[in-house]
Amino acid sequence: MVKILTVGWANLDQRYYIETFPPRASRTGVLDYRETIGGPAAVAAVAAARLGAEAHLVSRRGDDATGERLQGMLEAEGVRAHFQLGAATPVSAVLVTPEGERYIFPYRPGLPEGLVLDEEGLLKGTGALLLDGRWASAGYGLGQAARARGLPVVLDLDRDRDEDWMLTQVATHVVASEELAVQKGGVDALLAQLQALGVFAAVTLGAQGVAYAGGHLPAHPVQVRDTTGAGDVFHGAFTLALAEGQNEVAALRFASATAALHCAQASPPRRDEVRAFLASLP
Repeated sequence: MVKILTVGWANLDQRYYIETFPPRASRTGVLDYRETIGGPAAVAAVAAARLGAEAHLVSRRGDDATGERLQGMLEAEGVRAHFQLGAATPVSAVLVTPEGERYIFPYRPGLPEGLVLDEEGLLKGTGALLLDGRWASAGYGLGQAARARGLPVVLDLDRDRDEDWMLTQVATHVVASEELAVQKGGVDALLAQLQALGVFAAVTLGAQGVAYAGGHLPAHPVQVRDTTGAGDVFHGAFTLALAEGQNEVAALRFASATAALHCAQASPPRRDEVRAFLASLP
């Protein structure tokens, strides 16, 4: 079993599947509601665990009942969570439209910044590391240590902030978001900027697939139920594929199939589901 380590944000998602969007009155009906694991690093870890990895998460939560619930949900998914404790656990309200698009309203309380967990113990046996910019100081230190060990370090880059760009210094692979590409002058401009940093670069484009330095993979057509966490699932699957020794294009293909299934079923798929899906493609 391949071990991967994800570092960054974890929270409790409260998802509301609403009747209509945008709202037309002071009250809008909710067709379904559920609580799920949220946050880029946490969802990526869940996706990797469902795909057969030994998934470890380094994150922060509150010393409260919500945090205990979140940790229990992660453990039930097979994720080994290493938390530093603060006063309150992050929570997000997520509105999901009838078309499956999501709008996220995050509550982000102040959490401890410095990493006090043992880097050596966390990285022992790890095949690849995944970072998001929402705990950049911890990610930077672990990224440096991972690079010294010759490990792939993947960065989920979705914000144009100094602390996020700092993590490109320790990354070997950067998979950025379409929203960031728009801010940086377009997909080609962002890919060129990332390539100049000496990393493998790709940009996820939702229904338009994924672009990478040198090519493009189309998206898989599915009936979308919920896109919440699709990018996080993509990053978790991509990181696992690299840890397993797949090349970058094969890893992107695997991650695209995993994310497509996630959108169709509103939940990260298992490995046998991804295999069957890939085998069914022309």
